[in-house]
Amino acid sequence: MRRLSIDFVVRPLWHQPLAARSRAILIALAALLVFAGAALVWQALRLERQLAETTQAIAEAREEVAARTPLPRLPLHLSAAQVLAINAAIGQLNTPWPALLDAFESVVSADIALLQIEPDGRRHLVKGIAEARDYQGMLDYLAALGAAAPFARALVSKQEINDRDPNQPLRFSFEALFEDGAAPAIDSVAPHERRREQR
Repeated sequence: MRRLSIDFVVRPLWHQPLAARSRAILIALAALLVFAGAALVWQALRLERQLAETTQAIAEAREEVAARTPLPRLPLHLSAAQVLAINAAIGQLNTPWPALLDAFESVVSADIALLQIEPDGRRHLVKGIAEARDYQGMLDYLAALGAAAPFARALVSKQEINDRDPNQPLRFSFEALFEDGAAPAIDSVAPHERRREQR
C-alpha cells in the first residue's frame, strides 16, 4: 500500500506547489475581471441615465423658452380708407390751437359775437359762426381775422339776418384759412389795448 502524505498545516501561497499557486492566481484574476466588468457595466448604465436626464432637461428648457417667446407680429396692412382716416385724425390733433385761439382773441370786438368754431385740419381752415350788428362790422371782423397770424385770409360762406332776435343781428358763417405749422405770433401789445386801438 502506498503512503499518503497528509499535511494539516496551511502553507502560504508562495510555499504551495506551482499548480496550486497557478489555480489561485487564475481565480484571483477571474474575480478581478468580473469585478472590473461589473464596474464598467455600472459606469455605462450611470452615463446612459445621465445622458437621458440631460436630453430630457434640454427638451423641457426648449419647450419653456418656446412658450415664453411671443409669436412674431404679423405686419399691419391698412386699407386706403383707414390710412385717410388716420391721417385726418393726425391732422386734427396737429391743429395749432394756441395760435388759432390767440388770433381769435386778438380780434375780439363788442360788435361781434363768436358762436362756434370748428377746425378742418385736412383743408387747413377753421369754420366758424358769428353774429354782427351790421354788414360793415362783419366785413371789418373778417378783414382783421384774415390779417391776424396764423390766418392767411377769412371769407364769408353764408349770411342771414336772425329775425327771431329783437335786435335782428346778422348771422354769418365764415372760413378762415390758416398757414400750416405757423407758430403763434408774439405781440408786445396787450389784447385790451389792441381792442382800444381798433375802436
